[in-house]
Amino acid sequence: MDSVVFSIGICDDDTKWHKAVSESCSRFFDNKEIEFEISSYYRGNDLIQDNSKEIDILFLDVEMDSMDGLAVMKEAEKMSNIHNIVFVSSHPEAVWDSFGYKTKGFITKPFTDDDIFKYLDIIYKKKINDSLVEFSDYNGTIYIRKSDMVYIKADSNYCTVYTEEGERVVSCTLKECERMLNGLPFLRIHKSYIVNLDYIKNMTGTTASFKSGETCTIGRIYRAQVREEYQKYLRRELHT
Repeated sequence: MDSVVFSIGICDDDTKWHKAVSESCSRFFDNKEIEFEISSYYRGNDLIQDNSKEIDILFLDVEMDSMDGLAVMKEAEKMSNIHNIVFVSSHPEAVWDSFGYKTKGFITKPFTDDDIFKYLDIIYKKKINDSLVEFSDYNGTIYIRKSDMVYIKADSNYCTVYTEEGERVVSCTLKECERMLNGLPFLRIHKSYIVNLDYIKNMTGTTASFKSGETCTIGRIYRAQVREEYQKYLRRELHT
């Protein structure tokens, strides 16, 4: 495995619970063969202003001074460096307001290690199963991580791989890309497009809308399969 670091963010202005989440996270990684790092924030504004760190999972309190967790969530959904959010709160009634496309769960204080481990395990498994895909371009061999791919567009015997950082033209047909990506969360929605469902905000009968605001058309002959596979993907996400 190339050097992978699992990054955790904790945003809670209560030092007691902040420390408790941090200690639970450290215990989770006791027997894991992967590095981890914890970034601590005691104010929501500090988290939002720091977009320099990739955060695989953010443990976020609801009630904080100056900027509450729900407001932080709305801002975090616009930030490409924050990938998953789990609320940790003593206000269980706030669960109904905590839903967002990055929100993976809600933990009520007081909590146990198992409550924290449950969500760490889900994101950890996704992280270690993420892999680099080998492509060729005009300069030779390049590697692009699966989770960085937003969508792929076909152009004859070439494809353009779009990521949040830019795009790369690779020597590969869309069918070959589909085979290498090996199923969900990647889904062929058109003769010219494969999308990564982890980046999809909404799917209608004819259009896939990305979190960035971009859209791709769903081909007529793909619509039934897209609907079935997207429902399968949503069930899997809901289960996890």
